[in-house]
Amino acid sequence: MEDQTLGRYELLTPIGRGGMASVWAARLRGSHGFSKVVAIKTMLPVLSSDPRFEKMFLAEAQIAARIDHPNVCEILDVGEERGIVYLVMNWIDGESLAGLLSNCTESGRSIPPAVAARIIAQAARGLHAAHVLQTETGEPCPVIHRDVSPQNILVTCAGIVTIVDFGVARAVGRSEQTTEAGFIKGKVAYLAPEQIEGRDIDVRVDIFALGVVLYELVSGKHPFAAETDLATLLAIAAPDPAPRLVDDEACPAPLRAIVERALEKDPSKRYASMRELATALETFAGGVEKGSDDVATFVTQRIGTQRTARAKELREAVRSADLRREQREADTGRSVSARPGPPGAEARTRAASMPPPARRRELWFVALGVVGIVAVMALRAASSPAPAPALHPTASSTSASASSGASSGASASASTSTSTSASTSASASTSASASGIRAATSASAASVAPGARAGAPRASASVKAAPSPSASAPKKGPLDSWD
Repeated sequence: MEDQTLGRYELLTPIGRGGMASVWAARLRGSHGFSKVVAIKTMLPVLSSDPRFEKMFLAEAQIAARIDHPNVCEILDVGEERGIVYLVMNWIDGESLAGLLSNCTESGRSIPPAVAARIIAQAARGLHAAHVLQTETGEPCPVIHRDVSPQNILVTCAGIVTIVDFGVARAVGRSEQTTEAGFIKGKVAYLAPEQIEGRDIDVRVDIFALGVVLYELVSGKHPFAAETDLATLLAIAAPDPAPRLVDDEACPAPLRAIVERALEKDPSKRYASMRELATALETFAGGVEKGSDDVATFVTQRIGTQRTARAKELREAVRSADLRREQREADTGRSVSARPGPPGAEARTRAASMPPPARRRELWFVALGVVGIVAVMALRAASSPAPAPALHPTASSTSASASSGASSGASASASTSTSTSASTSASASTSASASGIRAATSASAASVAPGARAGAPRASASVKAAPSPSASAPKKGPLDSWD
């Protein structure tokens, strides 16, 4: 899958694939560093569009979630993401009986009879919990697995056996679970005769299938296997019993009797319940010499290498998932930082993050700076050489003005005379107000010395000073370019 996630779960590595679904090792990540490895079962894409298979897939979750037993795999969650329906189950660090049998065949080693008996006894206990299941109101609602096989029985290096895959299970009494005409659910080699013949079934079909698995464990071969599936079906449906096991060290007589009863073609002659079968197997295993019935030791010896390889593969998958997660977070961070904001957003954000007192201080410093510039220009105008006196009576008073306001609208004016230039320049630098630069500078321009007003008529703004003999054009100040 493209982003290697399903809901809250990171897919790590594929574990197996069957006719209906695939199984993945996955990881659930929570807050505060919480992490848990789980198994996720996803429906095959080619079947996801068929409502019948989706119904079967979801029925597994509804049924298995109600079975509370240490020998039954627990369903933790059900979800759907991008059209993919999935089940979340406990992660079981072990191997299927199919893998264990294959390992023993390749190495030429048989499974000790006591080990085989204890493995099947645990499986029988888990299936019995399904067979005696009740509804929330206490009414009997037995669940028939209908797919008991070595592939669906897992065993760990701790010696714990777990039943998995209730995908084709049937809850007795629920009409929606009835098999359609012409369909047989389950693996061909592990069907009971009544299933093949289309007769009514009960929990004893699971007993027959578990008897076939036990036969394989103690003998290394299937009791009814033939060249084709059809020939295998005919051998199971025939009235002839399963081939007799050899009474030897690999299969003592008490164990052989248990296998033969579980494989009776007539359901009425089989064990009546999984509990009865489990009790018989535990009684046999308890009478075997101690040390030869250690399931954990035997399983560890057989699948220890495979388990180590799988653990290494899982660690590498976790490391790859961490790298993908870090890269995804880095890419997300870069895309967020590179995304341009609206015009002026940065300035508005900076202004909004600035506390009110700081903004007031900033405006105050701007106001002082503008007033300082105006004062400097007034001083420069006052210290420049005075122009030649004119014959007009008002020539003793000269008016020089400097104004600025292209963007801020602030203006300032300084008036000088022969006797009052000091007081004029002082008044130009005394007032500034946080309420606005315009008011401060206008007040400065209006404060001309009273003596100057009394001694001469008020000069008009349109009267120009006489030109200097040494200059052909009026001298411009530095701020004249702002107009």
